[in-house]
Amino acid sequence: MSSNDQKNPERVAAGLRGTLHNDNVSGEAKDRAADRLREMGDDFENKTSHSAGTGDQHKNQVLGGYKATLHNDKVGEDAKNHARQVLEENDASEEPLPQSRN
Repeated sequence: MSSNDQKNPERVAAGLRGTLHNDNVSGEAKDRAADRLREMGDDFENKTSHSAGTGDQHKNQVLGGYKATLHNDKVGEDAKNHARQVLEENDASEEPLPQSRN
């Protein structure tokens, strides 16, 4: 097995959490992934999965995609007009929100 010394621990943990939620993975592999997450100090059992997200979160992501459409030079006018219509129907601004700095 290769060393994970040079890998981003957050991405390794994300992959292991994905293993836990993948129906095509054996129980033995899920157990190993859970053990590894515990070793890494990841509190995976108390984190919500993406599928457990709120409807508002999904709606905001969809509206964000429409906002991005308006600022993409490679998108046609018909698509931009549709994006404007969807944003207007949802009382959303056409301006992008400021980028967060993590």
